[in-house]
Amino acid sequence: MISVREATGPETEQWRVEWARRLRERYVRCYTDPATITREVERSLGNQRDDEGGRVYAVEVGGTVAGFLALGGSQPRRPGQRSLHDLWLAPEHRGRGLGRAAVAWAHEHAAADGGSRLAVVTAPGDLATDALFGAYPLRAQQMVKTVPAGVSLPAGVAGRPMTPVDFGLWRDQAIRMYAEEMAASGSRSPADALAASVAEHDELLPEGLRTAGHAFWCVTAGDDVVATLWLRHGFLPGMSFVLGVDVEPEHRGRGYGRAAMLVGEQATAAAGDAQLGLNVFGHNTVAMRLYDSLGYQIVEQYRAEDL
Repeated sequence: MISVREATGPETEQWRVEWARRLRERYVRCYTDPATITREVERSLGNQRDDEGGRVYAVEVGGTVAGFLALGGSQPRRPGQRSLHDLWLAPEHRGRGLGRAAVAWAHEHAAADGGSRLAVVTAPGDLATDALFGAYPLRAQQMVKTVPAGVSLPAGVAGRPMTPVDFGLWRDQAIRMYAEEMAASGSRSPADALAASVAEHDELLPEGLRTAGHAFWCVTAGDDVVATLWLRHGFLPGMSFVLGVDVEPEHRGRGYGRAAMLVGEQATAAAGDAQLGLNVFGHNTVAMRLYDSLGYQIVEQYRAEDL
């Protein structure tokens, strides 16, 4: 039987140092730029530290501290969601069902605090984590690839920068499609998703097509625009990021999604970045298969279960 109590200041610092070490091990496997690794560790630590109402708890067995659990509080941008930032058990206490008991406690605590969903960020390949959270619905995952030299496009396909006319048409469609993706993933209601999509596009693109650091591409086959691509160069040190990629409905199933990603790899290299990252919603299995086939590796997975 476990007991859970709020961690003391020294215990919280002990957990935070240990969590930073494990986060660094996670990011070293994926990112090539040391500055990106440090920045991502600091981002995770900061998210936990700034989570309003979040707490670190000590998990005890027979009066002995067996591990720690970091549970987030309410979030204005995601009402009802509580984040399980981390669950760590000392090696000698593993394999005894304590992890499941700690997760059950987190469920009960989050629900009592008014939460309706418990979210967790995991890394692939951890058997213990997969056992605890593998059944949680996959809402999204972040992926990354080191861009190879000399990327070539398929015959008959080219990439060109968007014109102002292209951009106007693209923006309206991008807002609508991103909202639909969020709603389909189960992350937000359709109304909340549309409002969030408008707000995010306005925030990211204050100068529209001329917003510094952003690049917008049309992928063409002959005279037809078959796909579009939105990149953010320098998103992290040495890394560009795919903020949007879409194939026109009448041209899907012909390999143009792959071609658009190759245009992105060419543009990433031309911008001086070594890696290209992206986020894909968990229900979009077609896109995930494409990214797997192109050599992208999973950095983190965002899973969330309704309470």
